[in-house]
Amino acid sequence: MKARTVFIAVIVTVLFVNCQSEGNSHSGSEAKNTGNAAAALPGGAEQVNFTTSDGIVITGTLYPAGSKAPTVLCLHQWRSDRGSFAALAKKLQGAGMTVLAIDMRGYGGSTRTADGKSIRPDRRAGPDIEAAMKFLRANPAVDAAHIGIIGASYGSSNAIIYAAGDPAVRAVVLLSPGLNYFNELPTEGAVRKFGGRPLLAVASSEDLRSVETVDAYRAAVPSIQTKLYENAGHGTDILDAGVGLDAVISDFLKKNL
Repeated sequence: MKARTVFIAVIVTVLFVNCQSEGNSHSGSEAKNTGNAAAALPGGAEQVNFTTSDGIVITGTLYPAGSKAPTVLCLHQWRSDRGSFAALAKKLQGAGMTVLAIDMRGYGGSTRTADGKSIRPDRRAGPDIEAAMKFLRANPAVDAAHIGIIGASYGSSNAIIYAAGDPAVRAVVLLSPGLNYFNELPTEGAVRKFGGRPLLAVASSEDLRSVETVDAYRAAVPSIQTKLYENAGHGTDILDAGVGLDAVISDFLKKNL
């Protein structure tokens, strides 16, 4: 009986030690995810995290294409996340470009501050882009002199507004842009300020506001490139419509980054 009691005590001690070990390991993983750490994902991609100037932890997927590669930042549309760019990102990575697709504040993995408070989506994502660009420019997989941005819908508005004020952004692609989404993101002035740098604006025929926006951009800056598709959807949906937009974007960026 005494031997059995000793045996049970040993088993309980072993289980306790194992549980403590697993718990400590889990806590370490969570701590790393709140900084600039990278976690490996399938296909050579990495999950990365960095913090904005106003304390929000942004989660992204980095698709590195080797040292000092031309690089693209992808900004999703409203009520979406970085996964909407996954197929395009892999195609661009295969073409020799490093890609960072982020969840903008309030979406996907970007829903908390550095001190753990929950946040809601915000139509203005300038600090998210600023933090992403800072992260990219410090990354050895990135050629900091050759960075472009792709934005979809409200992501396109945030993309051009940011790029207009950052002369180091070499090229921008806008999917289903708007002249003033939510009456909070006016873009025509930003397009004018962006000036003669390479700009590709894309819309689908049934998306009338985006078509009007693309026409207005072209009238404001005749040098921009435009692409109009038939019944192909809105924003990143056009990438999934089988119209060849991914190849158009890849060719545009390879030429202009």
